[in-house]
Amino acid sequence: MNEIVKSVLILSSAPQAHKAIDRAFEIRGFVPISLDIDCRENEKLPERPPAAIILRTQKITQQTNKIIALIKARYTGLNIPVLALTTSQASTDLALDSVLLEPCHPAQVVLRTIGLIRLAQMEQEIGLRLETLKRDFGITHEHPKAIENAPFKILFVGKASPEFMVIINALQRKSVRVIAAFTSFTAFDYLYEQKFDAVVMNGLASLDAALSITQTMRKNAKLYHLPALLMANALSSQDHDAVFDAGMNDILNADGNLEDISKRILEQANFHRLHQSLKHEFGMLGGDVCTDTGTQLYNKSFFNAHLARVFKFYDKQDMPVSLCLIRVSPSDDNKTDEAIAASYQQIGAMIKNLVRLQDITARLAPNLFAISFPGQTAGQLDPVIKRIESILKCATLSDPLTGAVLKIKLELSMTTLNTAGATISAA
Repeated sequence: MNEIVKSVLILSSAPQAHKAIDRAFEIRGFVPISLDIDCRENEKLPERPPAAIILRTQKITQQTNKIIALIKARYTGLNIPVLALTTSQASTDLALDSVLLEPCHPAQVVLRTIGLIRLAQMEQEIGLRLETLKRDFGITHEHPKAIENAPFKILFVGKASPEFMVIINALQRKSVRVIAAFTSFTAFDYLYEQKFDAVVMNGLASLDAALSITQTMRKNAKLYHLPALLMANALSSQDHDAVFDAGMNDILNADGNLEDISKRILEQANFHRLHQSLKHEFGMLGGDVCTDTGTQLYNKSFFNAHLARVFKFYDKQDMPVSLCLIRVSPSDDNKTDEAIAASYQQIGAMIKNLVRLQDITARLAPNLFAISFPGQTAGQLDPVIKRIESILKCATLSDPLTGAVLKIKLELSMTTLNTAGATISAA
């Protein structure tokens, strides 16, 4: 299958006025498609469904609902998130998933959109997973009644400058638990020992420490998805590139509106907690019937049944499903069977931490693992696979009895499934 173009549909009355937003999406691999906000002709809409719809208008009215419904009717069966960029608060009864008040930075628009896309994909995958449980295994599972509502826990890293303290105090007034780490060393002590919903780093004096911490986080399976935000002032375009290349999720202008800064931090924290809670809740559906007890990944039986359903769903949308197989083998023949088995389990547990909820992970055999990636071709996943391979190879595995280091070899293979390939053998 040819490479799938990821598009976002941007509706506005002045398409030429959002070139900076277009460029920001292009940098992140999206193709922006601009249409007039009053478009009514289906033939103007892209043939393949966009990943998200963005409305840019000074005022949002009930007419907005009609426009959204018109567009979504073209792509039935898909949950396409809608983000509004506006200068006034929108009514809660409008068909919007999120609202950003102008002016907002193009990078902020892109990051909010990516978050909405991920959440929509999670919800879509949850529905398919529940259907597989019911139809293939006779198991009925209800959606969780509520996501954990404990106060958010945020780690602040860096010098306690006045700007930093103002933000900390504002969050504490919102009942947020704030932990302060003044050095990189103490920051990682906290990160390895405790769970956080987000990390905010002081980059007012220098970006070096913040970038180093973020880069290290993105090489660690446990911290890979933890949101990292930078507080800084007047960064150059080159610094912006370096910050996002390091894996930072957002940049906070220290001179910006305090309420907006707080909302952006809490939004990242809330999305991370939502993702982790849903991943925990729906990553072990079906109990022992569907999961591998050693790694808590899905077993071969569930994986094959679910992969067939996922493939059929995406095939109807003319979208691919790709598969990564990971085979693990010991590199030290002198290790005991128990030690080798432990290394397999440790790798399996790490794999689950590295992927999103909508990416299905399974253990097909004691030393063979699988990850399916809906909606993407093998070629598009090359950077993802390289990151996963790098993290797994750098991982320190240990013998549970002796504590000795376990060395393993990894073989990763990628393929984009066709009609005949929607069931996987463990051979």
